[in-house]
Amino acid sequence: MIETAHTARMQQAFDLAHKERGETLSRMVGWLFGKRDVPLGQPVLTELSRCA
Repeated sequence: MIETAHTARMQQAFDLAHKERGETLSRMVGWLFGKRDVPLGQPVLTELSRCA
């Protein structure tokens, strides 16, 4: 998006908004594709371990 700031205060607002959008997008992508630690529960285990 091309934004033209007429004052320094507007430029600061544009820069802050850009930074916040980037951080929000980064958190959203991390949430969508991040690693989830989900241990297996008993209903998931269908056969006993052969290592024991």
